[in-house]
Amino acid sequence: MKNYIIAISIFLLGICIVIGSWMISNGMGTKVSTSLSVQHQHQLLTQSELVDYLGLSKEEIQKLTELDDGEGSYSSELPHLKIGSEFYYPKSAIDKWLVNVELTTIP
Repeated sequence: MKNYIIAISIFLLGICIVIGSWMISNGMGTKVSTSLSVQHQHQLLTQSELVDYLGLSKEEIQKLTELDDGEGSYSSELPHLKIGSEFYYPKSAIDKWLVNVELTTIP
């Protein structure tokens, strides 16, 4: 009888180890896939992507991108890069700008 109880205990211990290992591997698998998807996000937003990201119109984005100084030069509210004729907006710089922006009126 004593050998029978020990055999059942060892069998149940083995089943618990297998189930525990399976649960741990499933939990770790989920975290790996989410961290990989974060690495593939765009770091530069196009003007149309920025429109969706900020919820502003294309015209409002254009007004914030190029503000006339009145002296023949332009300044900008939004941090951006101009490559050729296209504007690109660094996502991290836009996030910092949103935190630090004060009241801005778009004419």
